[in-house]
Amino acid sequence: MILENTQKNREIKKVVATMAIEDMYFSEDFLNEIVKISKGEKTYEELRQEVIKKYARF
Repeated sequence: MILENTQKNREIKKVVATMAIEDMYFSEDFLNEIVKISKGEKTYEELRQEVIKKYARF
């Protein structure tokens, strides 16, 4: 995935790198959602609710 060189995208890259050091990787779909948040297309709370809905066990 290629991202524009902005401050927000550099911060995303740092998080991804830190997680990779621990052998934990994000899917490309999830990274696309995080980029949407950085662009203001979606809120953190919207993504949070989507993840809860997808993975919640009831």
